Amino acid sequence: MEQKKKTEITKNKILEAAEAEFSALGLAAARVDSIAKSAGVNKQMIYAHFESKEGLYTAVLSRVYGRLSVYQETIAAYTFQGAETVRRIISDYFDFLMENPSFVRLMLWENLNDARYAAGIDTELFVGAERLLREGVERGMLRPTLDVEQTVISMNMFCFSAFSNLHTLSKISGIDLKTPDALRVRREHITELFLKYVFE
Repeated sequence: MEQKKKTEITKNKILEAAEAEFSALGLAAARVDSIAKSAGVNKQMIYAHFESKEGLYTAVLSRVYGRLSVYQETIAAYTFQGAETVRRIISDYFDFLMENPSFVRLMLWENLNDARYAAGIDTELFVGAERLLREGVERGMLRPTLDVEQTVISMNMFCFSAFSNLHTLSKISGIDLKTPDALRVRREHITELFLKYVFE
């Protein structure tokens, strides 16, 4: 039992170091030597646990995607209650992205590489939000012509872009969009856009 606990601690150290390395540099430029040094282990131990750099990268993606389960569990507990539910769907996902900057960076790297590794990871990112919006349509609380699937995808993309484009938009606009106040304003703006769309 003690050995199993030590193994899990070691694997977590490796995954934490790898998450930092991969999110900063992407798969191609990341170095196993650097990850091993950051984790305080030898390179052979990484290969023993994950077989290859690609295996480690996939494990990191699975770990980061796994954090979405907290968001999903929260959404799954709701019943549709009108505007407040729409606000919560957006707010909870926005908070997730704010608290998980490595998720944003890793998804950007994956997009540059045609989602080569993320595509094989099982995630139910949209299921909870889709169920709630369909419930709203069925109960006559949202407009009957609402395309639920496209709306949820748009919610995701609007929220994600608030973080993926932070640095470039801050430079171009001359406004620091990275501050807590700026992110709060952005979240409220996105929320108001969707409230107008789904109810009208």
